[in-house]
Amino acid sequence: MIDDRSRPEATGAWPTAYPRIPAAPAPPGRAESRVRVAVVAAVAALIGSLGGAGAVLLAVRGVLEPPVAAAPAEVVPAPVVRVSGQEVRDQVVAVAEAVRPTVVQVDVVGGSGTGSGNGSGVVYRSDGYIITNNHVVSTAGRLSVTFADGTSETARVVGTDRDSDLAVLKVDRSGLPAIAVRDEEELEVGELAVAVGSPFGLQGSVTRGIVSAVDRGVSVRAPDGVAVSLPGVVQTDASINPGNSGGPLVDGRGRLIGINSAILTSGTNTGNAGVGFAIPAVYAVSVADELIATGAVRHAFLGVSGGDLTPEVAQRVGVGQGAYIAGVTPDTPAAAASLREGDVILALGDTPVTSMAGLATAVRQAHVGDTVRVTYRRGGVDLTVDVTLSEAPE
Repeated sequence: MIDDRSRPEATGAWPTAYPRIPAAPAPPGRAESRVRVAVVAAVAALIGSLGGAGAVLLAVRGVLEPPVAAAPAEVVPAPVVRVSGQEVRDQVVAVAEAVRPTVVQVDVVGGSGTGSGNGSGVVYRSDGYIITNNHVVSTAGRLSVTFADGTSETARVVGTDRDSDLAVLKVDRSGLPAIAVRDEEELEVGELAVAVGSPFGLQGSVTRGIVSAVDRGVSVRAPDGVAVSLPGVVQTDASINPGNSGGPLVDGRGRLIGINSAILTSGTNTGNAGVGFAIPAVYAVSVADELIATGAVRHAFLGVSGGDLTPEVAQRVGVGQGAYIAGVTPDTPAAAASLREGDVILALGDTPVTSMAGLATAVRQAHVGDTVRVTYRRGGVDLTVDVTLSEAPE
């Protein structure tokens, strides 16, 4: 974890938001009853809440550990799209055909039993495990999922993790088509990105765009106003609207590259403004594996606060990029390693660190109890120290 409570939102003055959960229409013949859930915009009125809130900032876990869950039942992956000289339009058609069978609508009834709404999810394992967002399901009273063929099943929550805004659901159905996951090839800015989900309850909607940026660090305002920081997210201009939360963002071959989670909003407009954020796929499936195995996630913790280098600081310390430490929390791994204000972290293990978001991503690749070598600049000299990461505090 990197404690960045003193750091302003990475996205500046525009509020970053979990898209609200759109209220479901009342059944025919009954009076319409809706609970609109504004899950983020700091300027929007909060009428109700079906969304979870997180208070732990940039608590991150490892993504390189082999799955700790028992071997799943035989996975029936969705087909991976093969592209050879096709027009982009035809490519999107092929991607949609491959991915839509793996995407579900998550129908939510609030804990009070009065409000209802929907989000999205994606089948992760053929034996009924589904990934969605924590803010979609964390305070739900009842849950069901609707599959692409129109059939529905009651769902139960296996586990949630507010720090990553991820959750895993389970339905009693096997032989489901599971999403293919892109877990090795590096994601490139400018490549095709396709979002699939249920914006405003319109199930199976497909939008296309590009990968606008990778490894972003964004701070999201949860329903109770507390900031939740999501490190290393994928930015896209594929339309993400209320109801898309928890659905997949895939590449041009139909492979999962992220779980759609947040949008940048403008004023009182809580819909799409062309800037959406998805939790990276490798991180998402790693969290999902731990939730399936134990029902909870343990997060590694470093204990520094700070930000990116300003030009003035970069000139003063003599490095162009890094994570500037503005403060070290007492009784943390960073404090035990004698890191201090003014240090600039340049690498964590073999991973170069070029920004605070990059540091968060590097910590995410470690595990509680790991000892990692930190390379940092102090007084014009590059130094190293071994740091043993602890578990993030509540």
